Amino acid sequence: MAFLYGKLDEEIYMEQPEGFYHKGQERKVYRLRRAIYGLKQAARAWWQELEQSVKKMGFVRLNADSGIFIFCSKRGVVILIAYVDDIIFFGKKALANEKKAEFMLKWEC
Repeated sequence: MAFLYGKLDEEIYMEQPEGFYHKGQERKVYRLRRAIYGLKQAARAWWQELEQSVKKMGFVRLNADSGIFIFCSKRGVVILIAYVDDIIFFGKKALANEKKAEFMLKWEC
């Protein structure tokens, strides 16, 4: 599911998958607007979308590890760790839950 969120920066066309042909339109091709499973660009497109959205939430990416983001405020610190397409939040319960809820407004988990 995660890789379906990635937006594509380039034009990519594909043939209709087997079993989805419409009579008389067997040779029709489709332009992809979003990444799909199996597409080489899917993981990168998803990662760029994830990074952009957590930065909008106030997180800063760690220089030492691109999969770790930190949010700091007077209320505390929240650490978001992303590995492949798994995400985990660490921090004081109330603030971590707040940031997780904000994250889930965009990302279906």
